[in-house]
Amino acid sequence: MLIESTVILMNNFLEIIKKPFKQFLARQMELGKIERELQSKPIEKQTFKVSETEQLPDEVIKAYNRRQKSKRNNIFWGIALVIFVIYLFGSFSSSETSNNSYESNPEVAVDNSWIPTEFNAWSEDSNVAWRWLNSNEYKCDYDRACTGIMIITKNGCNRNLYAEVSLLDKSDVQIGYTNDTVSSALPMQKSKLIFNTYEEGADSVRVSKISCY
Repeated sequence: MLIESTVILMNNFLEIIKKPFKQFLARQMELGKIERELQSKPIEKQTFKVSETEQLPDEVIKAYNRRQKSKRNNIFWGIALVIFVIYLFGSFSSSETSNNSYESNPEVAVDNSWIPTEFNAWSEDSNVAWRWLNSNEYKCDYDRACTGIMIITKNGCNRNLYAEVSLLDKSDVQIGYTNDTVSSALPMQKSKLIFNTYEEGADSVRVSKISCY
């Protein structure tokens, strides 16, 4: 009795699961059919064609390098042009400044018409002229060597007239100096200055300084 009941239950269970199992099998068979059909069809391969206007990576890099090189060249020549223009402008400005300097500072002609014929113009002061004294115009002390000059000034010296001579030996080597002064000088007045020395090696003299102030 127990065995019969068990068989009945098993049959009922099989009837319950038979229908879903059949549906599952039918579905699997349908999916297999579809897969076989797909496999039997030729596979269409997609190909890519490079457009004539589309560039490859190497060509893009080369074009970029060419643009960079052209840009660097343009920058270089631009800087060179600016430097050249600045150089030309500086040269032109310097030339203009020099010309203006010469035009604005012409050499002033020195008026020596007031100087007596026997006198020499003193180059450091256009107000002063001088000459060496003649031997009969001065006399040295018995124990000294001496010489002298005559000075004339166009506008006079208000406070002092000073002169100095360098002493030279036989080789024209300077070995000393001596000087003389007067308190003042009137315009066009002649002043005599005597230079005394004890320097035994003195052979000649040279006027080195005349100051009128």
